[in-house]
Amino acid sequence: MTGGSRRVLLDDHLAAELDRALAYGPFAAAVRAAILASGLTLDRIQARLARRGAPLSVATLSCWQSGRRRPERPGSLYALGQLEAVLELPGDSLRALLGARGARGRRPGTGRLPALADLWVTRPRASELLRQVGQDAESVLRRLSQHDRLQVGPDGRPRRLHCRQVMRAERAGADRWLLMMDWGGPPGEPLVVRHPRNCALGRVLSDPESSLGAAELLFDRPVREGETVLIEYELVRPGRPGAPVSGDRYSRRFRRPVREYVLEVCFDAAAVPGRCRQITCGVGDETPKTVRALEVGPADSVHAVGTDFGPGKFGIAWQREIS
Repeated sequence: MTGGSRRVLLDDHLAAELDRALAYGPFAAAVRAAILASGLTLDRIQARLARRGAPLSVATLSCWQSGRRRPERPGSLYALGQLEAVLELPGDSLRALLGARGARGRRPGTGRLPALADLWVTRPRASELLRQVGQDAESVLRRLSQHDRLQVGPDGRPRRLHCRQVMRAERAGADRWLLMMDWGGPPGEPLVVRHPRNCALGRVLSDPESSLGAAELLFDRPVREGETVLIEYELVRPGRPGAPVSGDRYSRRFRRPVREYVLEVCFDAAAVPGRCRQITCGVGDETPKTVRALEVGPADSVHAVGTDFGPGKFGIAWQREIS
């Protein structure tokens, strides 16, 4: 084998290791792989960061790649973004491996992944419904992005939800995705799932004693390790619009951090609210916290974006005056 051929194989090996580390982590392994693949010394990286206005010591870089420390403070997170540029990585590719803000500072692997039932702990009937439908695949499939577009009817209540999500398989074998929904309607109201894309509708269950519903979305085949999955579907609230309400809210529950979550709420012209706010909840919390106020745009819609959010609930609440 010639020196040139050996170098090509080495570069291919480093590139493959980097791709795997960026996809699965942990953070330290990804930093280490990115530095090796760049061919830069820590001193040269430090010099380039300094020119970008992000001074960082060689000792800190060494700690990041060994796992002894992780960036937490705003200055360190800014430097991390500049490090991604120096190492020619996609934006936020390293930051995404830090997980949710509340999880930073803990050693990787020490946090327990909440059970799906933990996210619905305030709804006692959820455990029974989950027992019937079986376990979901979120421990195998990491959600990379989720985009929800919610249509609000003239009565001020959610009427239709279009969902698009991208996932990556951390292990092989997952062949379905489980979704749960609570429209807040009467007990036993059927869950209506329409227009599944890149998946097929499996079992659909409704709890006779609550407004909870669950459904399986079946893939064409079991996914392979490292494979990405893109699915879309629509949930429709049964029944006709009722008497106008003064306010409502919608939240999505996440068991593990999602790199990007976009929630868009589109209001009927007869139900444009006077006040909207972004809200979040921790696992098991019943009362949401207001993150910030949101302004409805000219198209009678509003949106909020969560990055590296989870575990917990992320949503939008709205309020309007009823004449």
